[in-house]
Amino acid sequence: MKIVAVGAHSDDIEISCGGTIAKAVKSGHEVLMVVMTTSEYTNYTGRVLRTFDEAEREGKKAAETLGAKLITLNFSTKDIPYNSESVEALDKIFNEFQPDIILTHWPHDTHQAHRNVALASISGGRHFNTILMYEPMMPSGRSYEGFRAQVYVDISEFNKIKMEALKAHKSQYKKYGGDFWLGAVEARARLRGFEMRDEIGQCKFAECYEVMRLKLSL
Repeated sequence: MKIVAVGAHSDDIEISCGGTIAKAVKSGHEVLMVVMTTSEYTNYTGRVLRTFDEAEREGKKAAETLGAKLITLNFSTKDIPYNSESVEALDKIFNEFQPDIILTHWPHDTHQAHRNVALASISGGRHFNTILMYEPMMPSGRSYEGFRAQVYVDISEFNKIKMEALKAHKSQYKKYGGDFWLGAVEARARLRGFEMRDEIGQCKFAECYEVMRLKLSL
């Protein structure tokens, strides 16, 4: 099976579906991570919070940690458009890779770049039958809409790899509070694992998705 995960910035994919990716790779599936921007970041005061070289180095290390291939596009970190340019960039990648599953941002995220990547993924993936939107997680924007957890993936055996991939993003690890940030990400996965438990046993950690479109093979 082929899976493509699309994120606006270097670290977005790892935060919300890093465990799923690690599990898929371990199971023998081919996973491609597509990051839409070069992800360097300077805030409104002019302070540089992540350089181009940092983002590139951190993104490569994180993808290697998860075992996935990585493609980085050249859209603006802050202003990814939802237009023919972004749609066709993804359209080309999807048509060449032919994914069975597309994972992308949730379109009700209050982060404008995340929202536009979700919309571009849906448009670019219009000929593909399974698109799942991963749950927004800090530092993603908090929305006035409610995310619907519809598909759960048990990542109990892969949460540690996910945390290592996030630690590879040293600039973001520092920016968002180090282990305090990772603790919040892990707490969400623990909550989703608790929701996923069954009568047979417990799921320690999970990631979840909202369905945009799903092909059911019987």
